[in-house]
Amino acid sequence: MTEAEREEKERIKREKIRKFESPLPFVLILRNLIFGKKKPDIYTRIAFYVGTVISLIFLLWNGITYYAIVSRDWILSQKGIRIESIIEKRGHDLEFESGDFLNRLQVASALSLILWTVFFVGLVFLYRKKKIFIYLTMVPLALYIMMSIFYLSFTYFSQDTTMFDKIALLVLALILIVHSYLMGNERKGGSISFFGESQEEDDSNNFE
Repeated sequence: MTEAEREEKERIKREKIRKFESPLPFVLILRNLIFGKKKPDIYTRIAFYVGTVISLIFLLWNGITYYAIVSRDWILSQKGIRIESIIEKRGHDLEFESGDFLNRLQVASALSLILWTVFFVGLVFLYRKKKIFIYLTMVPLALYIMMSIFYLSFTYFSQDTTMFDKIALLVLALILIVHSYLMGNERKGGSISFFGESQEEDDSNNFE
């Protein structure tokens, strides 16, 4: 090995070390590992962003609900708020037996955290335009709605689920169904846009 080759090897080695000394390259590497290096079309990005915002809202709300239930004794001692009494009263109004509604709400909140986490994983596959996204999004979404209706009761879903929540769930379902159709159309040689090929799609690389 010549002196020039040794110097070039050392230079490359130093560059690799400097690359991992800064947190920014690591973040970029992690982002590329999760989302891929190529940016998808505008329609896929819109579906991903809308789905992410809505799913994070549900994830946050269910997280707060679960925390409030499991920490009800601490909240009572620190804030004087009787979480258990409030939930028990609502359970009585919904015709649940004593303690049953509290337990069901706690289980439903815990399961919801898992379902919305899986849903977000599905959105990552949507962003990368993988067909499996439809199963990792529609199944958790359907289970969440069914759990609200059948496990917590239809009355709970109709009265305690806000109109915003219902509209958000409907929007998610429509976005996923439409995007699944558009991806299927794209795989058959068509366009992922309702309006034909856009310049952005022509310039971008398709995902597998």
